Amino acid sequence: MAVKWTGGHYSSVLCLDANKEGLVASGGEEGDIIIWSPEGNQVGQIEFQGFNDVTCVRFSPTCPNKLYVSHGEIISILDVRSFTGSTEDFHVNEEEINCLSLNETENLLASADDSGTIKILDLVNKRVSRSLRKHSNICSSVAFRPHRPQSLFSCGLDMQVIFANQYMGNAVEPTESSATLDGKLTGTGRGTGRRNSQDRRTRTGIQSAL
Repeated sequence: MAVKWTGGHYSSVLCLDANKEGLVASGGEEGDIIIWSPEGNQVGQIEFQGFNDVTCVRFSPTCPNKLYVSHGEIISILDVRSFTGSTEDFHVNEEEINCLSLNETENLLASADDSGTIKILDLVNKRVSRSLRKHSNICSSVAFRPHRPQSLFSCGLDMQVIFANQYMGNAVEPTESSATLDGKLTGTGRGTGRRNSQDRRTRTGIQSAL
């Protein structure tokens, strides 16, 4: 049975995440964040100055009260037990951030932005440890590889998927190659916005740092 949670946002909701304790954070347009109880009750609200859209929220995998938020070009860290503002702010991207990803050990945070750049933030030393600029268009999503804390994947509006490893060299230029993931892929981008079926197998441009 679906239950609608209402009474929080006044504009479009753009992202959400849930922690291990059942709290849910939702981010919306104009810098709005709502924290919800597991029952769907609003327990807190934060509005960032500047009214940049909140494009991504990520709860810490190690500390359920810590929330990472991207709004505009800024990454903020919040304590959801307090609604007085951020505990830390990082301005490392030059354009609007679309996605955040934390590795499992929470020592690295990746942020993907509109320029196609991915910034890898060292959370221990509070500095950018690496900058990847391999997408020719907006980088829409980024994710660290499970059980491989130094490896991550990204994708973008340039129809490319990139695999990068912190300990390896830069990603190579895109090459077209046959690729199948459990036989479930059914099409491929051809640079025209169209997809073509190929016997449940796809040829796709994949960049790799291996």
